[in-house]
Amino acid sequence: MHIEHLTTFINLAETLNFSKTAENMHLSQSAVSQIIASIEKQLEITLFYRSRKGVTLAPAGADLYQSLKPWMNGYYKAIQHAQQVASQEKKQLTIGYSGTPYENSVLPQLVREFSQSNPNIKVFLENYSHHELMDHLQRGLCDLIFTMPDIIAGNDNFAYTELMSGYYCVIVPKNYGFNPTEKMVLQDLDHQSLIFLDHRWCPPSQDKLQKEITQVCHQLDLSYVNNIATAYAMVKAGQGLGIWANFVSDPNEPHLQKITLVTDITPSYGLATLKHANNHTINNFSKWLLEKV
Repeated sequence: MHIEHLTTFINLAETLNFSKTAENMHLSQSAVSQIIASIEKQLEITLFYRSRKGVTLAPAGADLYQSLKPWMNGYYKAIQHAQQVASQEKKQLTIGYSGTPYENSVLPQLVREFSQSNPNIKVFLENYSHHELMDHLQRGLCDLIFTMPDIIAGNDNFAYTELMSGYYCVIVPKNYGFNPTEKMVLQDLDHQSLIFLDHRWCPPSQDKLQKEITQVCHQLDLSYVNNIATAYAMVKAGQGLGIWANFVSDPNEPHLQKITLVTDITPSYGLATLKHANNHTINNFSKWLLEKV
């Protein structure tokens, strides 16, 4: 016997009107009659008396209604509760990132592994500039962002978790015709073509480093770009040397090499969240990621 049939019986027991029950159940009147007849045949009892004056419950029908009504209420309450539990278990996590070569290479694999070990968490990714990511985090449009501490400095609403400490380096194409060494000082960059990031896009620490380079090197061929993807592409195309933190580069890139740039400026990379978020899903991902990197 189908639940829908029992629901139709209960409704008819309350309306005592085939036409009204048909309307309530979005059925035809003949369909309601067939359902009731099917139940009576299966149970071998009479549920309703039908006469010209209307419909009344038979004693067996009244008894069945009194027993089924609380059971049916419990059934629907159990279904609703189970759906609520399932909804609570299926959580969402929105991660913001700026699209560095490192993130484009590593982040998909990290998210894949996290999702495999946390199937009840749906992960969304959003790619924006640093300032847009901060705005989205502030407004609750994303749960956490990959960033650097100097980028979010001054915002007391953000909490920062360091994933790695790095160093600034010179990015050199392997076929550039440049004789690399293990380390370079700023003066070694004089007379070189450099790809700089626009100060409105790059981290403050990198902007400071770029200014230091221009102060000590007076014969530079500079190109300014407005995002790291463009800078990366220009360096790969042999249009100049790149200057950025080591954790910005794709670790699997075969055509570029990193040379440590001697400077007192030390970059850091990690996660930023809202200080008082206290979200189990965010904390779960942060803890998991700290163990991975």
